[in-house]
Amino acid sequence: MANLNKELITKNIFQLLEDSGLTDLAFANLLDRSEKQIRLIKKAKAEFNIDDINIACDFFRKTINNINTREIKPDFMLRDKLILAHKKNTEYSILLESRPSITYAINYELLQNNEFKEKGLGVSKIRELFKKRGWKFESGYISTAMTRNPSKIVRIPDPEHKDWYLYKAKK
Repeated sequence: MANLNKELITKNIFQLLEDSGLTDLAFANLLDRSEKQIRLIKKAKAEFNIDDINIACDFFRKTINNINTREIKPDFMLRDKLILAHKKNTEYSILLESRPSITYAINYELLQNNEFKEKGLGVSKIRELFKKRGWKFESGYISTAMTRNPSKIVRIPDPEHKDWYLYKAKK
């Protein structure tokens, strides 16, 4: 345990955080840290302490060895796996039952949707898609998130409605 690679551990914890869909605030609460402290850790201006690492390992169901030896690859099913694994642990399950970050919803749900990739979807259909997962996002919030992801999403005119737009995965 003397050879902790804190840089790799931090990178892996944030990969797991992204894959889980937890917001920074929810994760900060889990670690009993402030959201500002999480932002500082992301910017490498602070570090996780050993208690933080142990809590993260317990929540993400990883050993310290798993996150200390190699880079963790993205897992698009991690949130669903964690929901199943923690269904009897109310402290953890409540975090996973709440709405994920919009970034997670876009990357892990919307960009995997065939209709979105092939034809594109309007904001109302995107909202419905998220609602099926139990995630309520306001239309304006979805619109803003779509325009903030130009490297992944394009806006195209809706052929059925004048002055409306569809959003589609960028090829």
